[in-house]
Amino acid sequence: MIETLTGVRSRALGNSRDVFVYLPPGHDPAAGPYPVVILQDGQHVFAAAGLSPSWRVDETLDDLIGRGLLPPLVAVGVSNAGDQRGNEYSHVAPYPRDPNGVRKGELYEEFLVEELLPELRERYAVTADPAATAVMGSSMGGLVSYHLAFRRPEVFGLVAALSPFLVFVDPRTLEETPVYRRFDARGPRRVWLDIGGMEGLIMVRPVRELAEHLLDLGYAPDDELRYLHEPSAPHHEDAWAARAGSALLHLFGTAGPPVLLSGTGGETATGQDLDVAPIAERADGCVYSALGARVTWQPAGPLKSVGHALLEGVEAGAAQVVARTGELEVSERVTVVDGAADALLDVTVVVPLDTPGDSPVYFSGLVTTKVAPGVHHGVWRLPRGVGLNGAVGRGWRCDGLDTDGFPIRTPLRHDADRRVWVRVASWSDPAQNDPHAGS
Repeated sequence: MIETLTGVRSRALGNSRDVFVYLPPGHDPAAGPYPVVILQDGQHVFAAAGLSPSWRVDETLDDLIGRGLLPPLVAVGVSNAGDQRGNEYSHVAPYPRDPNGVRKGELYEEFLVEELLPELRERYAVTADPAATAVMGSSMGGLVSYHLAFRRPEVFGLVAALSPFLVFVDPRTLEETPVYRRFDARGPRRVWLDIGGMEGLIMVRPVRELAEHLLDLGYAPDDELRYLHEPSAPHHEDAWAARAGSALLHLFGTAGPPVLLSGTGGETATGQDLDVAPIAERADGCVYSALGARVTWQPAGPLKSVGHALLEGVEAGAAQVVARTGELEVSERVTVVDGAADALLDVTVVVPLDTPGDSPVYFSGLVTTKVAPGVHHGVWRLPRGVGLNGAVGRGWRCDGLDTDGFPIRTPLRHDADRRVWVRVASWSDPAQNDPHAGS
C-alpha cells in the first residue's frame, strides 16, 4: 500500500512537495518500529504512485518481503523540487548545469533529518536506529544520498548510491569538475555503489575510484561495501529498477556467499584500466561485482594490478585471467592492444531545417556545432571503452525522433576511432508528458 502525503512543507527550504510512503504487506503500527529507506526523486520510485518511468520499488519490495528475503520495511519516496532539484541535491559545488545554481544540500539535509523523519516516525512507527535507516538515490539523487550518509551516519547508517553524479564533464570542452567530497573517515556501516557502462558522461571511472577510496578507509569488500558495474546499463530508471533489488538486499538482507560467478572479459589498451571483478550472485538474488576476488593471470607481462580486481594494460598481448571467490572460479581471456587510452569520435547530425538556429544539439550529452543549415558536427577524443547511449537532443526532454516517431537510441561502445552519422526526422515536445507535472 502506498500513501501520498500531499504538499509536505519545508521550513528550511521554503517550499513543499509530495511524499509517497510504501507500507509493507500486513503493516501494523503496533509491530514497529519498522526499518526505513528514504529515496530521492520520489515521483519516479513507485509503480503504483507517481510518474513514469519508475523504479518500481513497490513491486520489488512486495516480492522480496513476500519471499522472506527482506524484513517488512517502510520506503519513502521524497519528490524532487523540479527546477530546484540540482540545487537541493548539491552539498559541495553549485549544480554545474545551472549558471545560477547554488548549494542547498545542507538545507535539504535539514529538511529530511529535522523535519520529515520526525513526522514519519510519528505517523508510521519507523525506526530511529541508524543501523536500520537507509538513504538511496540515483544520479544526483545518488550524489546527495552519499553526502547525507557520510555527513550524518548517526542518522543514516545505510546508503545506496546508484549511478551517482560525482564528476561534471563539460559537454563542450570535456573538462572534468568533481562535485563530491571524499571523506577521510568511515561513515555509514553499509554502502552500495553501482554504475552502468553505457552512461556516457556519467562515467564509470569516478565511481570505481570512490569504491577504491572506501576500501582504503577500511570498508570490507563484498560485505560492508558492495559495488556493481553493469557494462550494458544506461543512465535510466529502467536500469535502476533492475538494480534496486540487489541494493536493498545488501542494505537490509542477510549476507551470504555467492552461488554463481561469471566473468566480464574484455579488451583494454596500454595504459588503460580494466575492471575484472567477476559478477557474483547470492542465493537471494543480490548481484554485485566481487571486488574482493583473488585475481591472477598468465603470462604476467601484459597486465599489472592497480586496485581491487582492477588491472592496467602494460604491453600489447593477451593473458588468461582467473578470478576466485570462495570456492568459485572463473577464467577469461583479456587482450591488451597497443595504442592510446582514448579514441576519436566524429559525429554528424542532420536535423530538420526548421530547428531553431540558436538551439544546441547534443549527441549522447556532447555538444555539437552547427556547420551548415540543418547540419551539426562534433569531434572529440574520448576514453576507450566509454559507453554512449546514442541519443540526440536539444535539452531537457526535447529528443531527436526517427521517422517512426521514436527517440533515437543507437548505443555504442567507443573502443576505436569511428565516425557516426545520424538523421533526426523531428523533435519531441518537452511540454508533453513533463515528468514533474503534478508533482
